[in-house]
Amino acid sequence: MHAKRNRDDASQGISAMIVFIAIILMSSVISAVVIGFGEKVFSETKTDAQENVPSVKGIVNIVILEIFTLGANDEIHIVFELPYIEAPVSDENVAWVVMCHPAGTNNVAFDEGDFTIATELDGDGRTALPLTEFQTAVTYRMIMTLTECDLEDVDSASLVLMVDRGRTQEWEMNIGSAPYQGQDLN
Repeated sequence: MHAKRNRDDASQGISAMIVFIAIILMSSVISAVVIGFGEKVFSETKTDAQENVPSVKGIVNIVILEIFTLGANDEIHIVFELPYIEAPVSDENVAWVVMCHPAGTNNVAFDEGDFTIATELDGDGRTALPLTEFQTAVTYRMIMTLTECDLEDVDSASLVLMVDRGRTQEWEMNIGSAPYQGQDLN
């Protein structure tokens, strides 16, 4: 009976050892799968970060917005800066649209353009060169010529400014019923 008991203890020990080895093998397989999955996730994240296009975080800060001239082609004088850009922005990557609602109609007329004719403050606001990109914390000026919008005959008008990979902003221009040269539109 003593020999049978030793055999039972031995078979229980062998069974426990087999279960222990199976658990170790399963945990090594599971850990290999988890490590492989984690490595794949981190490598995909690295690929996504390399493929994403960084944002410019561009916001145009308008210092002055006024009527420059009224006539056949109205002109708007704008003095602005781009204080929050991370790197210089090309003058072609900043655009504007003036949308106006002619009096007595439901139509919308609009003029559009980019900022290639912008100059620094000492310039005339109409010369395309030598300025080709905007720097942070520098103030610029530009004269926007309107061919479709007649500021003397509109119910309302707004200015939309867009920065490539940045923000789009809209300002309601306060034209009133009797616009005049030098009128502040802010």
